Amino acid sequence: MTAGLDPDLQDRTERWFIGRGIPHFIDRYNAAEDVFTRALPILSLIFMVEVVSAADTDWPWWKNTLALVGGIALMIAMYATYNRVLGRRPLLRRPDTVGIPELFGFVVLPALIPLVIGGRTGAAFWVVAVNLVMLVVLYIIILFGLIPMSRWAFSHMWGAFGGVLRLMARSLPLVLVFSMFIFLNAEAWQVAADFTVGYFAVAIGVLLAIASLFVLLRLPREVDALRHFTDWAEVCDFLSDAPLDPTHVESLGGIPDPPKLTKSDWFNVGLIWLFSQGVQILLVGGVITVFYIVFGTVTVREATILQWTENTAVSGWRPFGTDLLVTWELVTVSAFIGSFSALQFAISAVTDQTYREEFLADLVHDVREAFAVRAVYLARLGVTVSR
Repeated sequence: MTAGLDPDLQDRTERWFIGRGIPHFIDRYNAAEDVFTRALPILSLIFMVEVVSAADTDWPWWKNTLALVGGIALMIAMYATYNRVLGRRPLLRRPDTVGIPELFGFVVLPALIPLVIGGRTGAAFWVVAVNLVMLVVLYIIILFGLIPMSRWAFSHMWGAFGGVLRLMARSLPLVLVFSMFIFLNAEAWQVAADFTVGYFAVAIGVLLAIASLFVLLRLPREVDALRHFTDWAEVCDFLSDAPLDPTHVESLGGIPDPPKLTKSDWFNVGLIWLFSQGVQILLVGGVITVFYIVFGTVTVREATILQWTENTAVSGWRPFGTDLLVTWELVTVSAFIGSFSALQFAISAVTDQTYREEFLADLVHDVREAFAVRAVYLARLGVTVSR
């Protein structure tokens, strides 16, 4: 038998999940109560901006003012009537949940202003279309906690950057062995000279997509290993940075056996893992790219570039008015080598245990901590069966 969970502690724990970018760990997480309700301030701001910006430029200011005041008054009256029908008091009370009627009003009501002011059907159509797109974007961002997830991941970037520097110190000689030959090869510069911005972006995107694929292939095994605990004592070891602490485990018995992860839970955790590891992979590629841009600026002169690329002229940026030259070819060759190095790092992080222990230790600990908090949270709520 569980001792339950204090409402204040439950709220702080659920906010902790949201702050870590894993809102799906909240019990009975749903769109009406947890997604669009949190988006209500943003939706209200967008609503008011659209109402105010719906003025007709062909009308004098006083006529626009009267029309806008009348339109706003009409919408307030409609909202008060809606609350009255639902039995809400006071009549202008903010909704506790945001459902289909509220979303319908957000999409359609601002579009009525252009129709009333000037009969602009086209403008009304675009207001509806833009509002629908914004609803979808906000839904995805809030549903999976993308903003707090990004904030959490980037707050760990400095630590990840330190890990990348350690990686460079340890593996730079090996990186130079396979990449310096490519960098000082005329054929690579000729290919770079023929790259347009679009094709260059596709080439880099393919390498980074392959790196992401290696991370995703490992993900199911990683998550499955991290979410299991042998006993509650092991769970307590991961409760150092959460609202729940070891005192909340004392009344729990047996073996930790929280409900299985739903598809949404899996996707949410996978997004955290992919995003956090992606930051490290991009840092590796960025450091290597910058290294070769600096190295090439000093070592590869303009005459050499003309000879390698068979161009008749070379244009670029001369730093601080010197005779050094940063060209498009230098940037593309460096970025290609940096992307290939990022791919190598992603493969090593998946297959090499030494890399994993050195560069994924913090990520593994944080994800395991989230699973530990989830286990205690659901156990004290009495959620013991698969959802």
